[in-house]
Amino acid sequence: MPRDRSSTEDRKGGEHLPVLVDPRLVKALDHVLRQHILLATVAGEVSPNELSKALDEGLSQVSYHVKVLRDDCEGMIEETRTEPRRGAVEHYYRASAKTLFPAKAWRRLKKGLRAVVGAGQASDLFNDLADALKAGKLQGDHDHITRTPLILDAEGERNVKAIAERATKEIENEQRSTAERMEKANGDGGKATGYTFALLAFEAAWEPADLHALVAQAEKGTSASANKVSGVGRNGGGSKRASRKAGQQRNRPPPGA
Repeated sequence: MPRDRSSTEDRKGGEHLPVLVDPRLVKALDHVLRQHILLATVAGEVSPNELSKALDEGLSQVSYHVKVLRDDCEGMIEETRTEPRRGAVEHYYRASAKTLFPAKAWRRLKKGLRAVVGAGQASDLFNDLADALKAGKLQGDHDHITRTPLILDAEGERNVKAIAERATKEIENEQRSTAERMEKANGDGGKATGYTFALLAFEAAWEPADLHALVAQAEKGTSASANKVSGVGRNGGGSKRASRKAGQQRNRPPPGA
């Protein structure tokens, strides 16, 4: 019996499917201006008026996207305070999730989508790195790049994940502390520097060698070499003596000569 097309066509597409990505996060990052507003609110407390000047965008446009982030993308930015300004009230905001892609949002992603989103983040990271190299960066005393291949068991994987989460939390706290110091300094706190912090911990494509098998193979090879050398010492000398004796017998003149 054919399906009732009217019932399926009247229904909006995808309503029967499970949600794979938090729509609030998608909406937050769906516009380039909102991306920059988020980045600014990650760095510290800002108002739409300050954002308008910093981003060289109209105040009405900035205010609209701030409102979208506040009202339609619950949990992305939050109002922190208000301040009277020339007969008006200026509202200040800060990112409530202190990273553009917080760990909680990452954990909500389905595994298949993590690869896609992770590839995009990795691409952004490599672009940052390439731009920094092109600009002559990565020569400062505070730059740090390290790569450490590991071989871990299940407990080791859990421990490394916990270490990474603690490190990320400390970095987020430092960003908040920096924002507070800069706010207190009111522009007299020295030069502000754009800084990229990236932390990757993932299962590699390469397979670790079987260490026990390698050790056993090495021990077997060492034992075989030792036996060979020992055999030459015992039998090789005897063979040489037998060869010399046979030569002497060949060179001895026959009886009666």
